[in-house]
Amino acid sequence: MAAPINPVLPLFGTDGNRSVRHRSAKSDCLSTHIISVPIVLGPAIDMSDHGVTDMRILLMMAVLPAAFLMAYVWQMDPVDKEPLPLLAKLFLFGMLSTLPAILIETAGSDALLGGGMPQDFHSLLLMNFGIVAVTEECSKYVFLRLASWHDRNFDYVFDGIVYAVFCGLGFAVAENISYVFTFGPGAAIVRAFTAIPGHCVFAVFMGSFYGRTKLAQVQQRHIPRLWNGLLSLAVPIFCHGVYDTLAGIEGADAVFFVFLLALVLIASATTKHVSQRAERISIWY
Repeated sequence: MAAPINPVLPLFGTDGNRSVRHRSAKSDCLSTHIISVPIVLGPAIDMSDHGVTDMRILLMMAVLPAAFLMAYVWQMDPVDKEPLPLLAKLFLFGMLSTLPAILIETAGSDALLGGGMPQDFHSLLLMNFGIVAVTEECSKYVFLRLASWHDRNFDYVFDGIVYAVFCGLGFAVAENISYVFTFGPGAAIVRAFTAIPGHCVFAVFMGSFYGRTKLAQVQQRHIPRLWNGLLSLAVPIFCHGVYDTLAGIEGADAVFFVFLLALVLIASATTKHVSQRAERISIWY
């Protein structure tokens, strides 16, 4: 029997094609599913009734959770703190990575579902794993690599985590702004505990293997380089796909939150472990 699809799945999920307001999904930024509690969000905000002050408050609510997580990871850098211009570049590249993701996901959704919503568990799996997770994580990875792979500051394995988190949360902030300005403060509160940490843990997993890929290349170890390069995409894609699938199944809220909590704990332990090891990649001349 097909699992029932959560009818309100987007506010803490990760693609605009699954928007609560699906008829306008193509114009929405990517989203990360909001459990079926629409009463928390209240009605969509009509921005014409709000002044500049209200817009600033909404913007702060959209950005601050990600800013807190970025600052937390940045301060865990055990040796040399990464320069702010590089981090700003990574954050901007993360925001830009939403653009190809939106285009590819929209095309994929139209091809797979004809522009509609997943109607059964199999189409939900195919959408979340084959289109959403692959598209978003690959897009983030491409922009992460463009912004940091050849940078002279990339000289510790832990740097990979820092870079991936700033890029991944740039992506998260871009979609969060869209959702918060559409659905209001309630969306910001829910997503601060779901979508934002979700993107952060995906980035931690990507970055830990990304840093080890760089280390293996410098050491000219080809098999570890290929293996870690594969894992830097495969692990976040898998976690992202499971996250979105659980988010889209009606009645799976408890399982969803247990899974998210497990991801947060594992990502936290990973960050601490890699930080304490402080593995040097190379000395740039």
